Amino acid sequence: MMYLSKKIMIVMERSLMMSLIVIALSISNMSAIAATTSNAATIQSGVTAFQAIKALRGETPMNGDAIAATYVGDLQALVQEIDETNFLELNNDIQGAINDIKDGKEPTLAGQVIDKTLQRVFYQIIWNRISTIRDQFDAGTTEALTQMLNEAEASFQAITGTVARENQILTADRQAIEAGSNPGLDVEITNSFSSVRTALNKSNPDEDLIAVQVARYAIRMSLARAYYIAVLREVAGVIEHRSTDLDETRKEQKEGEIFYRIIEPLVARGNPAGNLSIKAQLTGNPSRIVADEIVSELSVGIIARVLGEMSGQEKAIAGQNRASAMAEAAGAKYFARILLPDLELRLGGADRSNLESGLENLLTASNELSASKSTAARDAISAILEKYEGELYRAKYEITNHTAIVENAVTNYQAIGDLRNQIPIDAAAIASKYAGDLQQLTQIVDQVYGLSIDQDVSGAIDQVKNGDQVALALQVMDKSLQKMFALVVYNRVTLTADQFSNLSTDELTLEWDRAYAAYSAIAQTTDKEDKILSLDLQTITTGRDPDLDYQIMLAFVQGKQAINKANADDGVVLALARENIVIPLVRSFLIGVLRELEGIISHRNDDIDEAREEQIEAEYFYRTVEGFVAQDNPVGSSRIKAQLTGELANIVANDIVSDINKGIVGQLKRSIGQIEANFVANKNQALLAAERLSLYANIFLPDLELRLDTLHRVKLENGIRDLKLAIQTDDINRAIAVRSIINEVVADYENELI
Repeated sequence: MMYLSKKIMIVMERSLMMSLIVIALSISNMSAIAATTSNAATIQSGVTAFQAIKALRGETPMNGDAIAATYVGDLQALVQEIDETNFLELNNDIQGAINDIKDGKEPTLAGQVIDKTLQRVFYQIIWNRISTIRDQFDAGTTEALTQMLNEAEASFQAITGTVARENQILTADRQAIEAGSNPGLDVEITNSFSSVRTALNKSNPDEDLIAVQVARYAIRMSLARAYYIAVLREVAGVIEHRSTDLDETRKEQKEGEIFYRIIEPLVARGNPAGNLSIKAQLTGNPSRIVADEIVSELSVGIIARVLGEMSGQEKAIAGQNRASAMAEAAGAKYFARILLPDLELRLGGADRSNLESGLENLLTASNELSASKSTAARDAISAILEKYEGELYRAKYEITNHTAIVENAVTNYQAIGDLRNQIPIDAAAIASKYAGDLQQLTQIVDQVYGLSIDQDVSGAIDQVKNGDQVALALQVMDKSLQKMFALVVYNRVTLTADQFSNLSTDELTLEWDRAYAAYSAIAQTTDKEDKILSLDLQTITTGRDPDLDYQIMLAFVQGKQAINKANADDGVVLALARENIVIPLVRSFLIGVLRELEGIISHRNDDIDEAREEQIEAEYFYRTVEGFVAQDNPVGSSRIKAQLTGELANIVANDIVSDINKGIVGQLKRSIGQIEANFVANKNQALLAAERLSLYANIFLPDLELRLDTLHRVKLENGIRDLKLAIQTDDINRAIAVRSIINEVVADYENELI
């Protein structure tokens, strides 16, 4: 629970920052939206075409040519408009699905891709128009703003059927999903449209703007809730049919996958690792879909958004900005409403009622600009959300087989961590803690990998005893031991995956437990926010929290479940878990390098001692993962080491980031080669290579977006997704086409690196 609370506190600040970025991007696009979007009549034409395609999808067999002809025109123009405005590639998805229907490639699934993707277009039109109305309220005329509202209402007609559906909630035993009461989201959205229309008369501009802002949240979050419900409805269908009707199951799983893409940004921002888990379940073996896990991961992402809105409300109250405070409070209310049925299931009606009261109190306090009432309301809301969070499913690992040498080594390493922070430093106590199992484990790793970690640690302890550059010696000691534990993790998870068929379940469990025990020593290193280049490429700044610690934890849990060998694909699941431990672990140490690099640049002109300490940390962090860079960029790796051991003034952030990512791009290219080599001969190996490709891409995607643009990032992400699908469906032509897109994006990125 404390783990999640800490995560939520980080996300609160990150969500606020991201909200501001989204607002800035939206504002930058407003003139384009207003100038290029179609009018209500054109949107209505698109709605008519969408409905015609729905009828065509019901025919047997489907007529791909007729669907294509109906798509061309106003409907396709709307899709392309949304692609351009929101950095998406929906038109490509739809065109690909139409071609699949023409070619007879799983037309039912392709039809679902078309339908749900088009629903996303109309969803996004409403989302964009309502935001534009809010942003242009002061400058826009009533006539112009009303036209945008008409366009939003026209778009809503395409998806009102989805929005009007009943709720979906966990069953009491949390094993399945069942229908709940109808929340009347279609009525709420319609009423909110009416509120906006009234406010656009601007009879009282200040109050009318607040009304628009509140209605904006009501509309957008009601839409989001409708698609949240839609995801759960398809999950319910998968669970119901997966043992009796494979075709129906696959259709429902595909629907759930595409529905989830619509709301994915709302979840991923506050729960990036959970987002990966949801997507993996919605694209993997249907037997592995777990209702409680999906609902919990969705809720963790939404909780973060509620807290982010409350953080914004707090700042607005401090700035005496009533309109902003009201908007943020409304955001908290409407995000939280998504969670209310599940919260009531887990906590009871009293807590639901108290949460609803707290949210209303926050709105009242915002209206009154009352700091004290706002604080009381936020505290009440946060307390209930924290309680709710504690009831959600979160991956937890339990060691079955205790191994003295590894666990004692971890305990002694942690004790050394405490001793390193004492003043004065007790070198004898550190030496005592190192002697024994910790040193023995270090020596074993040295022997296996031909290293000299024990020598480095022992030398650092002697330096501390002699009072020789104590601060630097302590960092050498700590980072060297972190490397040792990382190698134990790597060694044991690799052994377990490689020997899955040859070892018994008990033997595999022992090795997996050893790996997890070693990981517990360095889990704190994986629990850090991302570090990225600043916009001017001169220094390092903080990015989003990638939740690597939770991603690795989840992989350990999933891997241990697979060790039971209960399912035919457990060996593949274990191998995938291995990749989701090793590569995120590599990423966490690379983040460590950049975190220390940020400190070096910040301190080298005013605190040389601090900068030197950070430099030694960066050097030893890099030593841990050097091989992943040097394998494909040996010259660049040498340059990195030269900077991390040379003059502080010569350290250049852009150079180091470029050389790191050149090496990681090399790993990505190697993965593509492995896919090509195994596409026909060994599908499982091809899928593992695709997973590595995705994980390596995640390391440099933020930098790629910085140097190129968001569209290039989306193209690469979509390309990797489509490549996995091509492997699963044995579609070599699609794989070749997608590979070309991936290679093109990667080449563009490489051209931007130094």
